[in-house]
Amino acid sequence: MIARVAAAVLSAALLGAAPAAASTAPAPPAPDPAALAALDPAPDGVPGARRLAPCPAAVPPAPSGFGIGDLPPGPDPAAAWTEGRGEGQTVAVIDTGVAAHPRLGGRVVDGGDFVAGDAGTDDCDGHGTAVAGVLAADPAPDDLLVGVAPGVRVLAVRQTSAFYGAGDVATLARAVRHAADTPGVGVLSLALAACRTPDQVADPADAPALGALRAAVREAVDRGVVVVAAAGNTGPGCAPNTAGDVRSIPVPAWFGDDVLAVGAVDDAGAPDPSSLAGPWVDLAAPGRAPASLAARGDGLTTGLTAPDGATAPLVGTSFAAARVAGAAALLRAREPETPAREIAAALVRSAAPTPGLAPGARDDAVGYGVLDAAAAVRGGPPRTGPEVRPTPAAAPEADSSVGWVAAGLGLLVVLALSVLAGRRRAAR
Repeated sequence: MIARVAAAVLSAALLGAAPAAASTAPAPPAPDPAALAALDPAPDGVPGARRLAPCPAAVPPAPSGFGIGDLPPGPDPAAAWTEGRGEGQTVAVIDTGVAAHPRLGGRVVDGGDFVAGDAGTDDCDGHGTAVAGVLAADPAPDDLLVGVAPGVRVLAVRQTSAFYGAGDVATLARAVRHAADTPGVGVLSLALAACRTPDQVADPADAPALGALRAAVREAVDRGVVVVAAAGNTGPGCAPNTAGDVRSIPVPAWFGDDVLAVGAVDDAGAPDPSSLAGPWVDLAAPGRAPASLAARGDGLTTGLTAPDGATAPLVGTSFAAARVAGAAALLRAREPETPAREIAAALVRSAAPTPGLAPGARDDAVGYGVLDAAAAVRGGPPRTGPEVRPTPAAAPEADSSVGWVAAGLGLLVVLALSVLAGRRRAAR
């Protein structure tokens, strides 16, 4: 939403380093309200949709107790709860569905099913429930999971499923419009991305669906709904964008000022190598979730299982976007009348620049920096963003304002054990 290439080039020159190659991408499509109006507004199933494999069990945490690897990355979410935990706000999670897990405290509302025509609380894949856990899970005394905004309601909208082979741009447009039309929704979490090549987005056959989705997103933002979208993950069918060469375009993160596009950083605050970089990235957040809510039962899962049985950890821009969506809900609760684009801009302005990135500069991997929800809630002068002129970075030193960088292994261990003990006490 806020990403601009010129600031990154200027910052590199000020730092005395060779500027990173600036990426360019095709312009997003114009909103096409007529194409959106032609789509059925009501949730219903894909004709002939059937489940292709049994819904998988959770991947439970190891029973050996907590270790440093179980500590969620980033600052303690409670640091941003100075004015509440998101009470009174509704976040629409448009995903694979969200199960009514006990740790969501009866705050899950069925928002419809565009896959099988059943309920948005059906989540065979488990992805949407895991995303909702990072966003809104209640704390518990026996683990370290807690959502960024555990007071929000979650509108569960099932729009995609690998287990049903369902989900496309047109149904995403319908789901976005449906969620934004639901009274009380202030944030849309789109922890998903349809990866396209430049040739594909230029194909006239794709134009109606892309235009309809852009129209649905634009209408949502104009009505005050903050739209947060994952920047996407590299992998089969989604080649990385390197050396200024845009080979993959994430939809809808590509949609410019209508979307807050979120990349991922690793536990040390460095760009996650699987996070799809590009000129659309506005800011980043930690992309790893050691564990989150399981879609079946009342426990946790540390991974997701695909229809072919392959299991992957909870890592990627989906979980980074969930953290940003939770922070957006905290801001929306404090400032319910503030326009959606200003809420998004506040999250960017308060981001913590990553090491080597001057305040006011951006790059294609992390945008303007890493989410700092507590700073966003506090407000204050811009810390970074397009209105801040890049200046040379100070000599590296331990920075207490950045929760992802520790000065040496010994300090990292001490901090981790201290936070671990504190969170156990807080959870009780």
